[in-house]
Amino acid sequence: MTTQKEIASRLGVSPSLVSRVLTGTADQIGVNEETIRRIRDVAAKLNYRPSAAALTLRGAPTKTLGVVVKDFDDPFFGHMIGELQRLAWAKQYSLVLTGYAPDTDQPVDIASLLKYQLDGLIVAGSDFAPEGLETFTVAGMRIVQIGTGQRSSQIPRVVMDQEHGLKQLVGYLCELGHRDVGYIGTGTPSHVRREQIVRRTLRDYGLAVRPNGFVCVPSGDLGTGYEAMRRLLQQCGQLLPTAVVAADDVIAQAALRALFERRIAVPVEISLAGIDDIPAAALTIPALTTLRQPIKEMIHEAFQFLTGEGAKSKARGGTEIVVKPELVVRESCAAPRARKVMG
Repeated sequence: MTTQKEIASRLGVSPSLVSRVLTGTADQIGVNEETIRRIRDVAAKLNYRPSAAALTLRGAPTKTLGVVVKDFDDPFFGHMIGELQRLAWAKQYSLVLTGYAPDTDQPVDIASLLKYQLDGLIVAGSDFAPEGLETFTVAGMRIVQIGTGQRSSQIPRVVMDQEHGLKQLVGYLCELGHRDVGYIGTGTPSHVRREQIVRRTLRDYGLAVRPNGFVCVPSGDLGTGYEAMRRLLQQCGQLLPTAVVAADDVIAQAALRALFERRIAVPVEISLAGIDDIPAAALTIPALTTLRQPIKEMIHEAFQFLTGEGAKSKARGGTEIVVKPELVVRESCAAPRARKVMG
């Protein structure tokens, strides 16, 4: 690992001068721009990285952030982690991850992050309060949560404006001519919130909410949407909704399988939309119309808070930084045609 002494030796300057340049304080002692440029160029060529231990001893930021992930099995979080890593790399931060995989039945190992000198902590997931989080809040560490849920007096949140987004989505279905819209999801708090917004929005548009067109199944594996759609088909009997909103894209993808098995064509006989816009949403057949979670913007806002950049760095517990989603129109929704009569 390259040290500041090695850089100083190569250039014939003092280690203290190299330190000043690499910590951004060289201008305080009037170092000329050419010297600063030469030191930075050599540091880049030698792939210099500051020592976290040394930074800690000096009381300087270590440029290391902890990330606690709600569910490693959910592809939505894979997308989020990828965007986190890209932004961290661009800002020269390191990430330390821990989280929960449902099939292990093990609690989130948040305590493992205590051995690192973190500048801040990101909690990734809605309705997610990992045990031991209070240890970090008591220590005064900056923490931000990406996801909806009950407001915390200590932790600010960055959230998608679900009300705005679902009104866009339902409004789009209405513009296509749909007047009978169903919903499938699970009983998790985030799905229940989305169901409630869909119900309210349909009523706002003057449309009836058909009880048998709204299906809630227990939370489970990636096939949960398959079971939800099968149940909706069974409950609706001879008269299907002309469009269905799925609580997320994973639910929608599994629902496509159930419709395919029953030879119900999407979107000719029924339209289907999801939420999140995970990368695979564009690859299904047909490609999913969905609400795109503004992941890049949400992560940018979280970084601003944790790294002390901009106005968002002053956010405190109870604050919600709200970012609007984008409606992504693809192939899975179309104007309604003749209803599917189940025989």
